[in-house]
Amino acid sequence: MADAVRDQASGYADRRKTEAAGFLSELARALRSGGGELDGQAQAKPFVHAVADNLDALSDRVARRGWHDLYRDAEAVAKGNPLATALVVGTLGYGAFHLLRSGKGDAHKSRVPEPKQAWGGYP
Repeated sequence: MADAVRDQASGYADRRKTEAAGFLSELARALRSGGGELDGQAQAKPFVHAVADNLDALSDRVARRGWHDLYRDAEAVAKGNPLATALVVGTLGYGAFHLLRSGKGDAHKSRVPEPKQAWGGYP
């Protein structure tokens, strides 16, 4: 019984790990594709591409390593670099928000638009 539970938990963890690696890879692609809009901003574009490269590297690492190793590494990095951790978490949240939002773009178009108010929204 214990072996069956362990195998099921391991399979679930492996699926989540694969999904996490895929998400990081998609996020890196989204950053690169959005980086084309930064052509006029010489300092921001290399930064965005460096973040995308690091996300790709992290995706590869997640795909290759076990959950225990990943958790231990993440904990050590988070304790050693709290500001960088906050920035990475914020960036991932921002990217996830935009990925989720982009998939629901057609749903907003089907709504009936609200009637426009005269003069700045006031009746």
